[in-house]
Amino acid sequence: MKNLFKLIIVFSVLLTITSCSDDEFLEQTSPDQLTTENFWRNAEDAQSGLVAAYSELESRSNFWDGWQEGRPVIEYFKSDYALPGPDASNYAHWMSIFNFSYTNGHTFIDVLWTTNYKGLNFSNQVITKVGEMTSNQISDAEKRQIIGEATFLRAYYHFKLLTLYDKIILRTEIISNETLDKPLASRPESWEVVINDFTEAADMLQTADNTEPGRATKGAALAYLGKAYMYKAGDLSSAESSDFQNAVSAFEPIINGSAGAYDLESDFSSLFNGENENNIESIFELQFKSGDATSWNATRLHAFVGDWSIGGWGGLAATMNVVNEMKSEGMVANNGLYDNRLYGSLYFRDPFYNNTSTNEMQGSTWDVLMNDTYGNTNENAAYFRKWLPNYVSNSGYVGVNVVLMRYADVLLMYAEALNETGDTPQAINIINEIRAVHGLMPPITVSSQADVKNQIIHERTMELTLESVRFFDLRRWGMLDQAMQAAGRTGFNAESHAYLPVPLSEIQSNSQID
Repeated sequence: MKNLFKLIIVFSVLLTITSCSDDEFLEQTSPDQLTTENFWRNAEDAQSGLVAAYSELESRSNFWDGWQEGRPVIEYFKSDYALPGPDASNYAHWMSIFNFSYTNGHTFIDVLWTTNYKGLNFSNQVITKVGEMTSNQISDAEKRQIIGEATFLRAYYHFKLLTLYDKIILRTEIISNETLDKPLASRPESWEVVINDFTEAADMLQTADNTEPGRATKGAALAYLGKAYMYKAGDLSSAESSDFQNAVSAFEPIINGSAGAYDLESDFSSLFNGENENNIESIFELQFKSGDATSWNATRLHAFVGDWSIGGWGGLAATMNVVNEMKSEGMVANNGLYDNRLYGSLYFRDPFYNNTSTNEMQGSTWDVLMNDTYGNTNENAAYFRKWLPNYVSNSGYVGVNVVLMRYADVLLMYAEALNETGDTPQAINIINEIRAVHGLMPPITVSSQADVKNQIIHERTMELTLESVRFFDLRRWGMLDQAMQAAGRTGFNAESHAYLPVPLSEIQSNSQID
């Protein structure tokens, strides 16, 4: 990213030098040529700039090394509950992430850094340039909305970087020649910027019922503000005693409805299969759309997640540890099954997936598919079900949305923050609500603060497996080493691998970083 910016600046300087001559009066500038100075003319231009800022979410712009492989490999492979699928051994750069043998020159580490900084650059342009537009160019209401969304995105990109990398560069202005090379910020400084931007965005944005699906809302800004406080509380470099109470305050408008109308969706599986998108539980959702004559914005994440047996690429598998954890309470759901979130999250050998009258296993049964693919029933295998359409086989690029923040996650973080601040009875009520709706499970019987904390850890596994939170939850709970040892991940060391290193490309191109 830095090299690209430097090339642009050098090119601009060269143009300036070569244009300074006695023949300067002969120079002509096309009135139709768009530049940074004349692009921001009206509300339509402002919206176009905002679309560019959204385009970098979750490294979407770099489809293969960013969204399709980079993000899943880094965020899924690092979980103690994930295994490389049968195809993963063909890719050394995938396996180095799983084995924690990567270096700072790894292509995915570079791509995720670069694309998030592209998002920051676009966001800052929107904030600055739209902020300079007059009331003749754009209405005050639309200006406030666009700047609010861009401020949310700036917070999101910084938060994403701070979650992944040990140290980051703060970018809160349009990059100039003077600010191109910039030192790394401390984590407390970075948290302050993230929290301030999410707070400011929440004040500027509308609720979901007044906002187009996929755009940032007041609820999304408050949800991520609360999440930032939760992550900060688990960051030993930055934690403050007020973090959990601040998280409670951020989540409360979402819970009481003043930040929008959210609720739990009764059909848990429909949250992930593309059949119930932008539903009542969705707070911030990455929009995908199958290609047609007018547009193309599809994904093949399902192919990466899906096993060979169901027509996927076999990039990812689940451990039996996560199956056992999700079965640990027994078959006590009110329909006689395990916690029903298990079946919405994983495929594994079970009567549920061998029922020939329902054919829950992608229209077939586990034993049929495993025997056809592997020549046996694959007793000790498990695969993830989230982000898969109902039929993976023969599905190319599809339009299955990916939910980045949903109400159940907010409820569980809210319960955790309440428990940490002494309101354990209310935390229990929230846990029981989620269990009843999504899992069809009975109320919990524990009551002590410590036991409720352990229950929350279990509930986050039940609820959020393969939603890019497991590794970060373990880190903020101080449980990474313990979990990785239990998973047999001998290459892991929390001191070296809790965060990704600053990419080598940044170090080489930035004179302010040693």
